[in-house]
Amino acid sequence: MRPTVMLRALNRQFIGLFSDTSLASSSNAIVKPKPPLSHVSRKPAFIDAFLHKMKNNKTLLMNKTIWSRRSTILPEFVDTTVKIYNGKTTIRCKINEGKVGHKFGEFALTRKRKTREQQSNAKNKNVKVKKKK
Repeated sequence: MRPTVMLRALNRQFIGLFSDTSLASSSNAIVKPKPPLSHVSRKPAFIDAFLHKMKNNKTLLMNKTIWSRRSTILPEFVDTTVKIYNGKTTIRCKINEGKVGHKFGEFALTRKRKTREQQSNAKNKNVKVKKKK
């Protein structure tokens, strides 16, 4: 099966577009038709092909460097530790339930934060001192 077909099927399952018609046909209950979808639709979750291959086996994903910052974190990745590339170095990140649905890049910052002291020092350097005559 081609990776794109697998990703489409995974995206449909992840968003919840699959409906269990087999369960509805087996029971005698009356099934109400679903209301039509609105004109606004969600984009499917993007998962890189190599992450899609590793989603069933967590041991392959442990301590692996992830270069695809735009990939979505799936529920299968919970309780694993990965290294996320931020453009310069890799940052270790433990994936927990709260990170599911976010992108890998959100947890590996690309810029360093400056403290107040560093900001004030930078401002003082920019101010020119007037000489008295």
